Amino acid sequence: MVIRYLLADGLSLLGNSVAAVALPLLMLARTGDAAATGAVAAACALPMLLAAVVGGLVVDRFGRRRTSVAADLASATAVAALPLVDAAGGLTVTAFVLLGVAGALADIPGMTAREALGPDIAAATGTPLERLAGMREGIGGTVLIVGPTLAGGLIALVDPSTVLWLTASCSLLAALVTMTLPDGVGGPTATGRGGSVAEIREGFAVLRGDRILRALTVITVARVAVLGPLQGLLLQAHLLAVGFPAGAGLVITAMALGSLVGAGLYAAFGATWPRRRVLVWSTVVTAFGIAGMGALPPVPVLLAAAALAGLGSGPLPALVFVLTSERIPEAVRGRVLGLQTAGIMVAGPAGLLVAGFLIEGAGVATTGGLVIAAWIAVSVLALVSPALRNLEAVRADHR
Repeated sequence: MVIRYLLADGLSLLGNSVAAVALPLLMLARTGDAAATGAVAAACALPMLLAAVVGGLVVDRFGRRRTSVAADLASATAVAALPLVDAAGGLTVTAFVLLGVAGALADIPGMTAREALGPDIAAATGTPLERLAGMREGIGGTVLIVGPTLAGGLIALVDPSTVLWLTASCSLLAALVTMTLPDGVGGPTATGRGGSVAEIREGFAVLRGDRILRALTVITVARVAVLGPLQGLLLQAHLLAVGFPAGAGLVITAMALGSLVGAGLYAAFGATWPRRRVLVWSTVVTAFGIAGMGALPPVPVLLAAAALAGLGSGPLPALVFVLTSERIPEAVRGRVLGLQTAGIMVAGPAGLLVAGFLIEGAGVATTGGLVIAAWIAVSVLALVSPALRNLEAVRADHR
């Protein structure tokens, strides 16, 4: 059951990573408008945010397994429609927007459903949450390397529209694999009584009322707000300035490889490691790596810093997964995870917006220094937060 769960999750991630490379190229090829990508992203932003909040309620009402299957099937349909419409000669910016929104409305609840399903799989199979979380993060790191590489290789051979059939196939296979999980795993937990708004508020009350969940959410959102601009904008501008734009892919690969090692170690030993020690080690090592990246050094040093940042950050998402799984009551798990996802989705674009203005106004080097300062501030917050000081007591209380 664990293998099937991880396989479905990995397939869905692989499809999304391939689409992330193929879709922008397809839009540029068909519309000839570089702004088309931005238009689609902007059009999808609000629906994705709403999908994150409402999708959590859908997960609790209809069940994690069922929602995951339905979301992957809907995503496969939306993606498959793109090459079909393209073959009919009708791919315009409007078509990209409509199908992009449809895909986003399916993807976000699906992500929430799979994350919410994890603790059910662990409980049903007797697998330690730490091991499941580490394996899940390790697969995610592997996909981050394999997906874009596979997409790039295929695009060199066939049209980007054809490559999207791989994304649709991955989503379809993910749905079929999830369907093989037992019916009793990941069933509905919300009754639907009291109205949708009241049920969403119930999830927010849990998130606000638990100091550990609150601290983890704030720190995770803050990390995304800083890391997103570093990876997606600052390093790109720096590498372009030094005449090595292809280095951006190498940096991502270095981080992914480091993260794969860190997540693998957590999967193997996380159940016996003191949680506070994992938090401190991961936070400090990642801070050194991010500081090295933000300093915008020569490319070889930059790659070493990226690998160090990945190594340190690898165990942290797995630890957060474990802690949130233990703290969130089962009845509202989907809603709380959906609210956390909504915060993360706001943080990324907001960070990119601020970083863009800083780069234009203060320059790349100054923005890099500000990124380092912001990351150090987030790291200090994680280390001094009273809610995260005695995590072993949390483990004991849960067990």
